[in-house]
Amino acid sequence: MENRIFDLNEYDDLEEWEAEADIFYEQDWAGLIEYRRRKAEKYPDSPYDQWALGEAYVLNREYEKAISFLSGLHKKYADDVNIQYSLLAALRAIGKDETAVDWIVKPVVLKIDEHTVEYCYNYLRPKRKPRTVYEVYVELYKYGYPMFSDEQLMLFLHLDNRFIFTGSKDKSYDCFIAVKRKSNAKK
Repeated sequence: MENRIFDLNEYDDLEEWEAEADIFYEQDWAGLIEYRRRKAEKYPDSPYDQWALGEAYVLNREYEKAISFLSGLHKKYADDVNIQYSLLAALRAIGKDETAVDWIVKPVVLKIDEHTVEYCYNYLRPKRKPRTVYEVYVELYKYGYPMFSDEQLMLFLHLDNRFIFTGSKDKSYDCFIAVKRKSNAKK
């Protein structure tokens, strides 16, 4: 991707999200950093615009820079979940866990363990139709930050015989999961 010079006024006729979405969907991560850097400078007291710049560093795989930037933001906005989760994503990307940061407000971090399986089971149990493993993975963000990928979750859930799987065996967004139902066959 070519590096573009961004003038925030260039997007005055668009809603703000549209301008950013154009850059995001082109996956121009360096351009996104530049765009969000200018917004962060324009709105220095906006926690959202500051976080968005840190998230752009993560998307551009500038993990050390993201960790440094987001750690500073965490000190200022300690309970901001967006900042916490982006910081955790950068840590995970370089093979570190949550203990690498001195948290002011500790985020809830989910591990791939029996508690996570129970969250998944309890989410799926009342559902009539199967859900994709990816959908279940995204649902986990309501409870905390998963320090594992959707593919790792898929593999782990396959070990539990309470679940039924259909579809793809390697793509979480094409692998459907449901809870086994008790059969009424034995009456």
